[in-house]
Amino acid sequence: MQRPALDSELPRTRGRPRNPQIEVRILTAAARVYGAGGWAGFSLDAVARDANIGKSTIYARWTSGEDLLCAMIVGRWQALSAIDTGDLCEDLTMFGALVLARYLETGGGVARHLRRDLAGHPELAARIGPVLAAVTAQAIAILRRGRARGQLREGVSTALASDMLLSAMESQAGRLGPGETMSEAAITAYAARVAGLLLGGIAA
Repeated sequence: MQRPALDSELPRTRGRPRNPQIEVRILTAAARVYGAGGWAGFSLDAVARDANIGKSTIYARWTSGEDLLCAMIVGRWQALSAIDTGDLCEDLTMFGALVLARYLETGGGVARHLRRDLAGHPELAARIGPVLAAVTAQAIAILRRGRARGQLREGVSTALASDMLLSAMESQAGRLGPGETMSEAAITAYAARVAGLLLGGIAA
């Protein structure tokens, strides 16, 4: 079965060809703005101010806050689709490290606000839900590939296992105080420890 293509969830930009550097700058600003204030404080204008660029630069690429929020989510998790080393522990370590790094970028704000906003705004949930489902499917696919290689016990819930890893990374990010962060090496080491503990219960 083919893995979901996160690229397919990206809203198409209008007009001029994309400038990858500008888009990274915009999407990074979008994560900061949404992580700080959630949907109530999110708009194309607010992201333009945070990124210190003209509003027309954003409006030429995205037509609404929903479009930009979708693109931000996809951009943050697109690297999931490349995780396939052939070893389940290594894959889970890479997955966990990516999750923890993303949480640390906004202090976990994006994840916290998404949970609240999707529960309180059905119209937003209808738009963002399929994008998040594609992300979740990528994470579950990592575990399913491990099962196909004989590295995961039959009967283990791949959805529950991915939730456990996600929760551990979110909890670690939440334990850090204001202004605290972790080095890339520390993030990877922590993810490896959690992956090892998880595999202790689900490995074949």
